[in-house]
Amino acid sequence: MVDAASVQPVSTPAIDSMYDHAGAHSLARYPLARCLDGSPAQYYLSKGDPSRVFVFFEGGGFCEDLAACQARAGTRLGSTADDPPVMRLDRPYFSRSPVSSPLLSAFTFAYVRYCDGGYYSGERASAVAHNGTSLHFKGRWITEALLRDLHLDAASHVVMGGCSAGGIRILAHLDYLRGLLPATVSVVGFADSGFYTDVPSFTSLKRFVVAPSGQNATRLLSPQCVVAYPGEAERCLIAQRAAHYLRTAAFVWQSRYDADQRSCEMNASCAAAPACVDRYAQNLSHAIRNGLFPAGHHRPPPHVRHGAFIDTCNRHCDDGIALPFKVDVDGANPLQAFAIWYGGNGSSNKSRSLWEADGAMVEC
Repeated sequence: MVDAASVQPVSTPAIDSMYDHAGAHSLARYPLARCLDGSPAQYYLSKGDPSRVFVFFEGGGFCEDLAACQARAGTRLGSTADDPPVMRLDRPYFSRSPVSSPLLSAFTFAYVRYCDGGYYSGERASAVAHNGTSLHFKGRWITEALLRDLHLDAASHVVMGGCSAGGIRILAHLDYLRGLLPATVSVVGFADSGFYTDVPSFTSLKRFVVAPSGQNATRLLSPQCVVAYPGEAERCLIAQRAAHYLRTAAFVWQSRYDADQRSCEMNASCAAAPACVDRYAQNLSHAIRNGLFPAGHHRPPPHVRHGAFIDTCNRHCDDGIALPFKVDVDGANPLQAFAIWYGGNGSSNKSRSLWEADGAMVEC
């Protein structure tokens, strides 16, 4: 358990330079766990406490049609063929400093390579041919092979995390992931830069991901959400819609001025007008609060308490953010806030759930 009193907003560069090198673990022994190009899926492991595991799903967009998937298959976002045997986990999420990251610093880290182009959720058992290329839409089997290979059923605490597309998959698929593990395992979500809003021009691009003729990726979505949006299952990949049906506790770290969302959820004239950008930021903050802390019939069960840290940084994921953190709300950085929230989650301790910065966009 971590409480507010144990979280100190003090940090030193020497402590925060503590990052691990992680070794590659191939999923080649699972025949269906394949990337777009057919290469075996892979993750990187940095060992900490074996009973507590932070599974981090890499981000990197998605492919909206066969041509885009074919192009993606020739890159590291569609293949592990050129992956190195070791990678350095040099991002803030993976700091081994108990000062900057009071909770996660002691966990075992599993960094999951994103190579299927469909939020780790496609379900086409046979390869799909396109212009002489065989494409593999097997994200569901990557996900399930990963959890088996990590032996997460033997863990006591698991944090399912990710940023960007990885954050999207957490908010859309967390209940499914929870269901793959025994009830004895405590599971929560941690989604950075994954809370997108339902903008028709952008949401519609995800239709290929869920379409039977595309990636066929609906099994991992909330069944209740799919029923609520008949014929529009792609909307259940959008956190503004999916969060209402989320029944596993999740913590969102999000900038209301998210750089990627400004590029894909608003037109050029709005993006160039500070007043329009500010309105978008206010709407995004409202969507997060309404999605995670709703009233009425969308209220989550009493035992589920979501959390959020909303900043005003000009960022997407941890781009440009180095340790020690410059961003904080009421003296806590995002990972400290996550630890405080986690310490009270599911207990009688009514720990804090929301940290929200005020003001205009800043560089962090």
